[in-house]
Amino acid sequence: MILRSPDLAFYPVVIIAAALMIGVPLAIKSADIIGVEDDIRANGITISGERLQFLAAGQGVSFEFLRDADNRFFARVTGEVTRGSPTLTPSAGVFDALRPYELAAISGSDVRVTYTLQPSAANGAARTDLGFFEEGLGQSSWRAQTLEPGLNSYTIDVDIPYCDPSYGFAGVWPSAENEANSIDLYEIRIEMTADADCTELPG
Repeated sequence: MILRSPDLAFYPVVIIAAALMIGVPLAIKSADIIGVEDDIRANGITISGERLQFLAAGQGVSFEFLRDADNRFFARVTGEVTRGSPTLTPSAGVFDALRPYELAAISGSDVRVTYTLQPSAANGAARTDLGFFEEGLGQSSWRAQTLEPGLNSYTIDVDIPYCDPSYGFAGVWPSAENEANSIDLYEIRIEMTADADCTELPG
């Protein structure tokens, strides 16, 4: 998927693209949505298992949806070009686009995002960038993370600037150094931590 510059133009375009790529019907009645939102507020959002096949990928990064020897689904994410290269259009890397009811549930709250991943057995990355994006959270929101051997969880805390976001992306971008450029992503978990010191979106 080719994403076009400038950075500010990326997010509206990718909302449409991610929706097309996800292609999952969300036929949930209003009463059911309320129940789902309450559950999210209590238990958070877990992105794992078969949902990983609906991740989206920006320019310079790609993924495969696979199953390991223990029958667990994961996404093998490959950084083909190091993030920030001037040849790339800025993006959220390989990312999950939150569903509207998930956004509604976490709106107005700061969040903690936990990524469970490991360096791939072949060409495993030594580092990866982790990011959570909404309006007001652009490319400077990426966090660099050095990886330990084996499957581990890595956490970022995010202060949310706007109370009523129209999109939310949780993404990863492995480093692409000497072909050591691949990670296996098993889960992304998003939890609310506190009421955000946020404002309404302008306009």
